[in-house]
Amino acid sequence: MADIVTSQTRIANRALILLGTVTRIISIDDPAPLARQLADLWHESRRAAIVCHPWNFALFRALLNETGDAPAFGYTRRFKLPADCLRWLPPPRDDDAFFEGVEEGGHILTNTAAPLPFRGIRDVEDVGAWPAHFQVFMAYQLALDLADAATQFASKAQDMAQMREAALEEAKKLDGLASGERTTGNARYLSRWNRARRERAWGSYPSWGR
Repeated sequence: MADIVTSQTRIANRALILLGTVTRIISIDDPAPLARQLADLWHESRRAAIVCHPWNFALFRALLNETGDAPAFGYTRRFKLPADCLRWLPPPRDDDAFFEGVEEGGHILTNTAAPLPFRGIRDVEDVGAWPAHFQVFMAYQLALDLADAATQFASKAQDMAQMREAALEEAKKLDGLASGERTTGNARYLSRWNRARRERAWGSYPSWGR
């Protein structure tokens, strides 16, 4: 747990750097007001950062069993989503595991028989399981959420929203390069405009990662 707390604190302090403040926290568990704000935001910021893209580290597969109670109409079978699932990734039509279905009320409704092939994004709380590019993106997400929530950083919110988008694009590119199912879109060169956005948003990353 100590390693996780240390990593959370490091990411939280990077978020403060991005917001342009000289204030730093000793620990995210510190009772100081700023540390408490960061701790309060951490859970939802993490979930928001993970769910916005199918990151390699958060993907999982499962074979689901029926719940036993059929939907009232429209479909014949109901499957409960895994407890730690943040988002279902429906299979494309050309996939061998494709099935017709919809997500409703924490379940998948379908006519397909069990076991149902399922692929989704799970909530990964262990910071040590995050790749470096996601740790950096999480700092941008946390900085944006803090700017929205804390009065003293309100003027930074719009700039942080733009920087967060640039950071997301860079993190997605790096994540795509780590995938065996690489597409030309994942490996494309950045345009001059995107490269400028990346340099503005990620200029301090190398020194932070050392």
